[in-house]
Amino acid sequence: MTTIIIGLVIFTIIVVVHELGHYWAARKAGIHVEEFSIGMGPRLLSFVRKETRWSIKLFPIGGSCMMLGEDEGVEDPRSFNSKPVGWRIIVIVGGSAMNFVLAFIIATSMSMFTSYRVPTVANFTEISPVAEAGLQIGDRIVRVNNRNVNIWGDFSLEMQRSDGSPITLVVERDGQRLDPIIVTPQFIEDEENGNRFIVGFMPGIGVGPFFADTWTAADGTINYVAETPWMQRDGFFAGLANGFHNTVFSVRATIFGLTQLVTGGLNANDVMGVVGIVTVVGGQVEESLSDGGGMAAFWSLMSFTYLLSANLGIINLLPLPALDGGRLMFLLLEAVRRKPINPNREGMVHFAGFVLLMALAAFIAYNDVVRMISQ
Repeated sequence: MTTIIIGLVIFTIIVVVHELGHYWAARKAGIHVEEFSIGMGPRLLSFVRKETRWSIKLFPIGGSCMMLGEDEGVEDPRSFNSKPVGWRIIVIVGGSAMNFVLAFIIATSMSMFTSYRVPTVANFTEISPVAEAGLQIGDRIVRVNNRNVNIWGDFSLEMQRSDGSPITLVVERDGQRLDPIIVTPQFIEDEENGNRFIVGFMPGIGVGPFFADTWTAADGTINYVAETPWMQRDGFFAGLANGFHNTVFSVRATIFGLTQLVTGGLNANDVMGVVGIVTVVGGQVEESLSDGGGMAAFWSLMSFTYLLSANLGIINLLPLPALDGGRLMFLLLEAVRRKPINPNREGMVHFAGFVLLMALAAFIAYNDVVRMISQ
């Protein structure tokens, strides 16, 4: 029960941060915010401040920012649709922007205070095409297929995209950049983590105060990771850079996942809703508590929070009715045609989209429950 509550709290915080982005942008634009809510359903508690009703509602899932005239024509200079299209675009984008800011802050904090995997060869797996190609322990991957590799996630994402075709790696060894190396990934069957292509090396562990700079191999042996200069990522400016790279990676990973969903690389069973997210968060908390104690559990939660925040920021910008991206498409259309779209008709489109999204959310929640019961 405790882990479920923690999961709900994290999800709600991310949504509330998103809505605060809309709120602050609306205030700057001179738009009247009628109500800002934490949670959904009937009000439990509310008060009015600066003409806005602030409410805490019964169900601790998400939140909302209701602006005057957002879905209907209202003759009021403080209404949403009375403002110039540029300001309305800023207000709509403000929610996702705050999600990216939250992801950046958390990712930067993690870079400064915890250890993390870096794209450095710490050891080779039993099947290792990179070892056969001449890579050595201590080599740092700096490019893969003409894309810069700043963090381990960059390399991992490229491997997820792999179809087995030869890839080009550029590495640094002892501070010197070597000539490109061509490596052909090998396919492995893995029931636990999924079948995939690998190049066969273990990443290094960045140095941090809460975790040892070692990793345990599958055979139980402890491997020491050398403290090389480019693994020292716990300073302020290095942490800012690493936080930025992690935020960009999480955005790219979300877009890749959505693309896979559309093209058939993923199916409906691979998609998680609120129930699934809360379940995963709870599992992470329990595993981290048993393996590393309270501090490990905290940073594990932070890792999930920044990924989920960036994920929510991207999903809300999808050009679908009822989402911020759907509203953004209407605003861009208005800017191009230099003529406002009937707000009542737009509101009907968004309402229809909202109904469809609720039906989709119910279907995903059903899948989450079935998956949870079957595990």
